[in-house]
Amino acid sequence: MNRAQKAEQVSAFATYAKEAPFIVLAEYRGTKVSEINQFRRDLEKNGMRYKVIKNTLARRAFADVGVGGMDKSLKGMTGVVFSSPDAIGSAKVLKDLLKPLPTIAVRAGFFDGTAMAADCVGVVSSLPSREDILAQLLATLQEGPRQLVSVIQAPGRDLVQLLKNYEDKLAGE
Repeated sequence: MNRAQKAEQVSAFATYAKEAPFIVLAEYRGTKVSEINQFRRDLEKNGMRYKVIKNTLARRAFADVGVGGMDKSLKGMTGVVFSSPDAIGSAKVLKDLLKPLPTIAVRAGFFDGTAMAADCVGVVSSLPSREDILAQLLATLQEGPRQLVSVIQAPGRDLVQLLKNYEDKLAGE
């Protein structure tokens, strides 16, 4: 690989890193090529990418876009997973795809501007998705007015109930 090809690879890799809000470094030692190819296709179906690049080139690309703190994990056979724009959804998909592949081990990750250890990468998949958070926010915003309307309607509702009880009492006499 000549210098121009390396520069092109670093540039493409840096573009992927810049676009992805969630990046995972994984060791793939002992994994069959067919399993890696299937893993790559499954990730691509979900808008994610899996790339293998020389560790020195990955360090350069990460440095170019400000993704720091993962240099220690860039050793040996390393594959890089770049998420789709939905980082939490991507983390959940990645977690599901890695279950049947015990030979692929997560080494480190980068989420929301912070490098994280392998065990923290799994925590990202347990976070609520963007849609869940928006639904919770909407429910919270609607709860106050709903309670206010309920309090305002209470005296009228109670009066109607009182009159109904009085009517039933008169009808029973």
